[in-house]
Amino acid sequence: MKTVADLMTKDVIWVSPTAPVKSAVMLMKGHGIGALPVVDADQAVVGLVNQEHLLGEPSDVRIAEVMQRDFPSIDPGATVQEAAELMSARGASHLVVLDEGRLAGILARSDILPELGKSFDPLTGLPWSDSLREWATAALKRGAEIAVIFFDLDGFGQFNKTHGHVVGDQVLREIAEVIRKGTDPELDFVCRYGGDEFAIVSLRRADEARALALVIQERISSTRIPGLTETVSATFGMSGGRRTREREDIHYAATIDNLITRASKDCTARKARVSVGEAQPAEPEVARPTAAKPARFRIRAINISMTGTQAQVAVKLLSGKTEYTAERSAYASDIRTVLRTIAEASAAAVSNALAEDHGFVVEELYVQSTESGDEIVTVVASYVTPGTVTKHVGSALVRRGDRHWAAAAATLDAVNRIVEIAPQAEQ
Repeated sequence: MKTVADLMTKDVIWVSPTAPVKSAVMLMKGHGIGALPVVDADQAVVGLVNQEHLLGEPSDVRIAEVMQRDFPSIDPGATVQEAAELMSARGASHLVVLDEGRLAGILARSDILPELGKSFDPLTGLPWSDSLREWATAALKRGAEIAVIFFDLDGFGQFNKTHGHVVGDQVLREIAEVIRKGTDPELDFVCRYGGDEFAIVSLRRADEARALALVIQERISSTRIPGLTETVSATFGMSGGRRTREREDIHYAATIDNLITRASKDCTARKARVSVGEAQPAEPEVARPTAAKPARFRIRAINISMTGTQAQVAVKLLSGKTEYTAERSAYASDIRTVLRTIAEASAAAVSNALAEDHGFVVEELYVQSTESGDEIVTVVASYVTPGTVTKHVGSALVRRGDRHWAAAAATLDAVNRIVEIAPQAEQ
């Protein structure tokens, strides 16, 4: 998706707060523009003046007396959609673009309308696939791995014939909202691909992306559309999220096209198996400990490294003599973000011991203080299978100030409550 910096006017014509109104009128007419930032002697933006502010004002009145001091401003890195929402909320025709407090440009409503018409679906409010491709391209250029998840509603053509397009449009809006709410804008980009198809491009690895898709699929099936007795279901396909080394001589557009095609074909194949009543492929057998009781997962190591504001987390777990590992990274904005990243890495390590379409997803993480001054980390995790999503809670006391260990231990405690084979965390 394009940003404000892509569309704004960079060579900005501005006016001084001490200049008379007639100077602003001449600048606007001469340059064919509808608004002027007001910049003082220190090069600070102190206001905004547009044609409406000048109507009926004496020509010799100073700009400082008629300018808008509480003017709407936006960062150059903001999205076009964010700019449109700000303009709507403020009833503004122009936004002053500020980069660290300094004038960087000006954005007019006419600058963004063509882009909004091209990039957003007016029915669901989701971007179209061109924005998804831009987002995916930017991720690949940063060296990130991506996964593509492709959703297709089941039997929607017949549904439209039975209930009509008005009801069909309501279904599409509801499902779009389910998918949007089920994703994280820091990790995922959602679009309406076309018709009754939706796509997600995600920075998650394959196991997490598949778990996300299963959760969303379950939530779609659980959605109740007002006025309808039937339930709506969807089939998904997925590709990507498995690369273990840097790509060489990459062609970004071709890579994205390939991932989308494979995800779409995977979705079509799954839908075909269901439509003819064939059984889904059996889940691969996963080796389990042969002891009378299941071996317990225990925390072997938690390693955290920082690169600037990026936290890299590696968790190692033991089950019997088998080691399971997983790595996750996140923008470390606060301690809770780091703890959640540890919990997600712990859940991913356990998921590595399960069948491909089974896994654990961390839903929530809380840090609470007791009356005695102790801290408790609580994790809400879901165990996801092709047909079910089971949610439970695990907690761990922070010992010796080690919140990192507590986040992993709370996750394993939740795991133990979700599935019979999952062990308790050892302390």
